[in-house]
Amino acid sequence: MAEKDFAIVCDATCDLPLSFLEKAAVVPVRLDGAGGPVLDERAAAERLYRSLAAAGHTQVVSVHSAACFSPLVAAARAAAEDCAGVADVRVVDSGSASVATGMLVDRAARYRHFDVAFEDAVAGLEALASRVRLLALPAPGSRLAGRRRRPRGGLIGRAAASLRTRVTGERGLYLLSHGEVTQLARNNDRAALLRRLAHAVGTVANNDGALVSALADAGDARTLRALERALVETDADVACLGTVRALAPSEEALGSGSVALAIAPSSAYWRDEASLVGLGSQNGVTGSGDEQNDRAT
Repeated sequence: MAEKDFAIVCDATCDLPLSFLEKAAVVPVRLDGAGGPVLDERAAAERLYRSLAAAGHTQVVSVHSAACFSPLVAAARAAAEDCAGVADVRVVDSGSASVATGMLVDRAARYRHFDVAFEDAVAGLEALASRVRLLALPAPGSRLAGRRRRPRGGLIGRAAASLRTRVTGERGLYLLSHGEVTQLARNNDRAALLRRLAHAVGTVANNDGALVSALADAGDARTLRALERALVETDADVACLGTVRALAPSEEALGSGSVALAIAPSSAYWRDEASLVGLGSQNGVTGSGDEQNDRAT
């Protein structure tokens, strides 16, 4: 990264592969202390911000998943305050997780590629964070599934609900947006949940217009393929950016065998894209949008 560029930081909950992050010059927070002793989240973030500042990157945008999914966003905010004298660190909370956070990381890299001013880039990322959603089918008993509203009836009601989940294989469909987890549906029929998810996507598309999406799976290729088919059958205007394998922190939260879909209005995801492409042409960046995106990442 050149000195004039702002640095971009993320954590593994964005589910973007390391090869992508390296190509896009995005620096992940490492809790192993980059080969040293294991650090707590705040110490790891502070060490990274100070090392970037020492390398000449005194403006940093740090993109993280919602606190209900990952503790790193709170740690990043505290570390940013600790580093206020050496770097201007802006922590952007996606309000979501997994590939929804990955969308923000991708946009941050593209803003920097087109020399968008730091303040404008942060504003664009915060605007996207307010519109992005994650729809997930976590594994029964996973941390995300456990965040649903507790059933009535005290200990007996909770025990009954837990037993029903184990016996029937009942799963839930959850929405993670604006930092809140909402249970949209519950069923032991996977196909019914996938139809409900696809219907939710169609409803958002009807309200918000064309969407972009991204998929993450944690080892359930069958459900992933079924979800892709259900989305096609909705006939909604949804452009898929790609599919990734959920990394360990997301799999820990969602559970093995889970799938997740991030969606955002195209207008929010491609915010100011026309002006960015124009700016890129002035700076000698030419070619199709896909070619430019390849260069950016």
